[in-house]
Amino acid sequence: MAFVITGSVAYDYLMHFPGRFRDHILPDQLQSLSVSFLADSMRRERGGVAANVAYTMRLLGGAPIILATVGEDFGDYRRWLEEQGLSTEQIIEIPNELTATFFVSTDLDQNQIANFYTGAMGRARDYSLTSRRLTDARLVL
Repeated sequence: MAFVITGSVAYDYLMHFPGRFRDHILPDQLQSLSVSFLADSMRRERGGVAANVAYTMRLLGGAPIILATVGEDFGDYRRWLEEQGLSTEQIIEIPNELTATFFVSTDLDQNQIANFYTGAMGRARDYSLTSRRLTDARLVL
């Protein structure tokens, strides 16, 4: 019996803006908003709900199966998951797509401006437990 974890597998880009967004966004000019913020730091993390839940289950001794779609840029993340003892057999790489990506910039007041690019995750609807021969799943998240 399998524990199948579905959902996002993504890259997270976390940036810090050493000022306050409110000092650059003028309420009376929102109809023509065009701003740019210079980050003083950035890091890329492995993210996505499916990957994070599966990783935690693995730390607790489980053997979850991740069912997700990713892009051509997934190689390093795939290797890392495998090094953690997670199966990547049901993670489907979509040609000519990038892995889902979250970008967030946080200011000194902990306000955030974020963007999310679905990328290959948008193709997840093309796959099912049946099409991937996972019909004996005991639990699906």
